[in-house]
Amino acid sequence: MDWKVRAPLRVDLSGGWTDAAPFIVEHVGALVNFAIDKFQIYDGNEISCSWLGMGLGTSGGYNVVKAVIEDGLYEREKILLRAYQRELQENVCGMQDMAASTYGGLNYWEFYRDNFYRVPIPLTEELRRGLQDLAVLVNTGKSRSPRHFFVYANYPYVEPILVKLSEIATRMRDELLSENMRRVRQLVKDTFYWQSRIPTVTTPEIEELVGMADAGKVCGAGGGGCVLLLFENEKRLEEFREKCKETISYKIWEKGVETTYREIK
Repeated sequence: MDWKVRAPLRVDLSGGWTDAAPFIVEHVGALVNFAIDKFQIYDGNEISCSWLGMGLGTSGGYNVVKAVIEDGLYEREKILLRAYQRELQENVCGMQDMAASTYGGLNYWEFYRDNFYRVPIPLTEELRRGLQDLAVLVNTGKSRSPRHFFVYANYPYVEPILVKLSEIATRMRDELLSENMRRVRQLVKDTFYWQSRIPTVTTPEIEELVGMADAGKVCGAGGGGCVLLLFENEKRLEEFREKCKETISYKIWEKGVETTYREIK
C-alpha cells in the first residue's frame, strides 16, 4: 500500500497497564515493549489498519498518525505527548502504545503522570533471534477485552499486581541489556502469571496456547486478541507451527513513525 505517514504497532513484553492512571499517580510505571512491522497507515486520504482489536496498540498508532497529519508535529517527544492527549479524550489508556509507535525499536520505559523516560535497548543479533526469529503471534480470533473496566472497579485488588509487573519490567530491562534470553523468557512467564491474576486477562484458549510455548503472554489488555509466544530453538517453534497454522510472523521495527515528505526528529 502506498503511504505518506505510517506508525508501527507494538508488542508489550512486560509491565502493561503500569503506564496508566491511577497507577502512575502513586507509582512509577515500568514497561518493556517493541515496535513491529504492522502499521497504522495514512495514504493521503484516510488512516487504515488491518490489525484492529488484536491487542497491538492500534488506537495509539492511530493517534500518533493524527498528531503528524492534523497537528503538524515532527518532533517525537511532542508527537507522543500530543497523541497521548488525543487518546485520553476517547479512551482510558496509558502511554505505551503511542510511545512504541512514535519511537520504534525495543525500549524500556518509565511513565509518570504527565511525562516519560526512555531507555533504548540495542537490538543485538541474540535479542533479535530470541524476540523475533524464535517468536510468533497467534490471534485468538476474539477482540481483546476492555480490561480498564475491571481495573478501575477493583483497583485496590489490582494495584499490588501492577507493582509486581512493574518490578518484572525493570528486571527484564537488565536481562535484555545482558542479552540473557533464558532469563527474559522466564520473566515473560512471570509476567503472564501476574497478568492472569486479573480475571479479565486470560481464557482457557489463551492458557492452552501459552502452555504450548517455552514462554508466552497476552498482548495488550488480553481476554482475546494476540498472544505472544517465545521458543528456545527452531525445533520447538516448528513443532508448534505444525500444530497451529494460524501464526503471525513479524519483524521488530526500529524506525518509529515516519513520513515520505519530511524527517521526524
